[in-house]
Amino acid sequence: MKKGLIKRITAAAMAVMMITGASVMSASTVSAAVTKSGDTTVNIPFNGSGATLESNKTYKLPTLISGITGAKYDVSLSNNKIASYKNGQLVTNGTGSLTVTITLAGGIKLSKTFNIVKPEIRLNLSTDIIALKPGQKKAIQAITSQSKGKLTWSSSNSNVVAVDQNGNLIAKRNGVATITVKTTTGKTAKCTVQVGDGIPVEAVRINTTKQTIGVGQSFQLHAVTVPANPTNGSLKCSTSNANVATVSCGKVTGKSVGTAYITVKSANGKSAVCTVNVVNPVAVTKVNLNKTSATLHVGESFQLHATVAPTNATDKSLKCTSSNSGIASVSYGKVTAKAVGTATITVSSANGKKAVCTVKVVK
Repeated sequence: MKKGLIKRITAAAMAVMMITGASVMSASTVSAAVTKSGDTTVNIPFNGSGATLESNKTYKLPTLISGITGAKYDVSLSNNKIASYKNGQLVTNGTGSLTVTITLAGGIKLSKTFNIVKPEIRLNLSTDIIALKPGQKKAIQAITSQSKGKLTWSSSNSNVVAVDQNGNLIAKRNGVATITVKTTTGKTAKCTVQVGDGIPVEAVRINTTKQTIGVGQSFQLHAVTVPANPTNGSLKCSTSNANVATVSCGKVTGKSVGTAYITVKSANGKSAVCTVNVVNPVAVTKVNLNKTSATLHVGESFQLHATVAPTNATDKSLKCTSSNSGIASVSYGKVTAKAVGTATITVSSANGKKAVCTVKVVK
């Protein structure tokens, strides 16, 4: 199982995943997004099956978990022979059925089964974005079962980049164009060609466009550039009202009740905005557990679920600890019996409210 930790704001980050503390939510209310490199985001709700991915491609998985914010997550794959996962990217290298499982803090698991198929056509490129200078030429190859004579090549802007029917490109002037190759059955493969002395930022994306926090509370805003490898990928954060909310290195802190707009902007003026509503914080008054005691045999485990009261508490993040991890360990709410004895599992809120579960481990 691969374990992830959110990084601070950086233009080099390829994907961002935000997951909340350990508050329990219904899995049906949570969704994730899979973004194919170079393409637009395709929202795919977790828990279910039927989605199709193509082999020999890289997917950002996930770039968003809606409705939840936080820090850590686990990702596991049902078949490591046809796909691999690392640093927020799912790389497919075979065909077949693949189930991706994301484990949130508190032990909530979201899973999605994908059918990985061999693409009818793809381009023989290591990236979906090609950088050329005016006058520069490049030949690209389409890998397909169809013969070359049955493929159609086109450019979205032949004044920027022209392409002949053999996939030969010639850059004409600064700009951006999309090169498309199509089969007789209508299947296509595309790449973006950027012509100029450098690779510009086309867009800035952030992990959330709206957030509510309490006075004195903070959250981390993460951003990525599109494409991910621009010549100048520097990003700057600013706030419309520092009296309401401040921002430093992507960390947004509520100062007083009101609304502020946090803007993340690239050096060439591309930007994204997050609306931050700052309210008087609602404190957690109680932590509830689904179990307050349990007896396990060595090697057995169970899932401890926690909720907070009131349900509209501003900060619902929770932390789990064990009084003796040699007897019973806890990770994301999953308690595992290690050795004979008794251990206490404590679940604590950010403001110090606690609930405990006594675990007795027998042979």
